[in-house]
Amino acid sequence: WDFGYDPNVDGSEFVPRVFKSHLRLASVYRGCKYVVTIRDPLATTRSFYNFLLAKKVPPVLEAGSMTKFLTDTPLVKGTEGVRGSIWEFYKEYYICKDCPSVLILVYEHMVKDLPSTVRMLAKFMNVDLKEETVQKVASMGTKEFMAQHMDKFEEPYERAKQLGRIADLSHCSPADKVNLKKHNHELGDEGIFFLEKQWNKHMGSYDCETYEDFADMIQEQNNERFK
Repeated sequence: WDFGYDPNVDGSEFVPRVFKSHLRLASVYRGCKYVVTIRDPLATTRSFYNFLLAKKVPPVLEAGSMTKFLTDTPLVKGTEGVRGSIWEFYKEYYICKDCPSVLILVYEHMVKDLPSTVRMLAKFMNVDLKEETVQKVASMGTKEFMAQHMDKFEEPYERAKQLGRIADLSHCSPADKVNLKKHNHELGDEGIFFLEKQWNKHMGSYDCETYEDFADMIQEQNNERFK
């Protein structure tokens, strides 16, 4: 359901109820189960840049390059006290990795093996699924399926305008959420160095020298937890 609806009225018949948020774990409501996702910060930066570029978001257009988008705007690196950086999100995930109400999904593994991810989610949510349902959900979670049904994944642009409840409407402007083609933009040496520096600053003390170390740790934990 879009924002602007009362979930206790619209959709209250669905069990379990699932809500999406862009907030950090420390900022969301307590008393729920939480599913979060990690992805290589470089791939995340590239995907986010191209997504916002397609929306023609002014700060992204002004940045002029993916490197400047990363280093000069708060959209990935955050703003202290205002917007959390990707590394602050990951730091909270690491702290909560042993919490039974938190499931951390590794994006790279998820796209490689969607059926196993669906089974993992079902166990976490205490939902019994037949194998045919697992396969159906997995098939509908592919980029190819999303690309064929883009209207199901659109941003609530018209409703955002109607309600006037978003500070920057450009972030909701229409744009495809899925791109099956390879992105042409690449990160320069300055950007790669920036990512490495920020990772060491925020995650270096957590037994994770690289993102790959972090992802492997989480995936091994998930495999053991849901075997």
